[in-house]
Amino acid sequence: MQTESFLRVFANLARKSKQALGQQLQRYGVHSGQQYLLELLWERPDGLTVGEIAERLDVETPSITRTVQRMTRQGFVEKHPHPVDARVVIVKLTKKGQALERVIPQAISHFEEQMLAGLSEVERAFLMRLIKHMHQNVEDIPPEP
Repeated sequence: MQTESFLRVFANLARKSKQALGQQLQRYGVHSGQQYLLELLWERPDGLTVGEIAERLDVETPSITRTVQRMTRQGFVEKHPHPVDARVVIVKLTKKGQALERVIPQAISHFEEQMLAGLSEVERAFLMRLIKHMHQNVEDIPPEP
């Protein structure tokens, strides 16, 4: 019997949880990953530039550009001219995007509860500590020459 590698189990969990959360968010017309951009803009009603969003989410700028384009078509965000730099746009929530603040955090919280069902508060805290430690370990791996 072959034992499963940690990376395989971890990758499978990440994939399946993203897919399951995506199905929950789809009820509100939100695609998986868009919730992170929404969360940023809920905290910044004056908006953020695409570059600021990319930096805060630690994602490449072209990915954020595509996400903003899609969310604009969905009616969640709109682009406004930057007051000083004509090459830059400010991304702001529309009323439709603002309204999602009443439902998306609750949907995510409910999903997390389902995912962590059966784990005690101590186990949850320990799991978070382990995952943060692993994250730091990955950050500390030097790039290949």
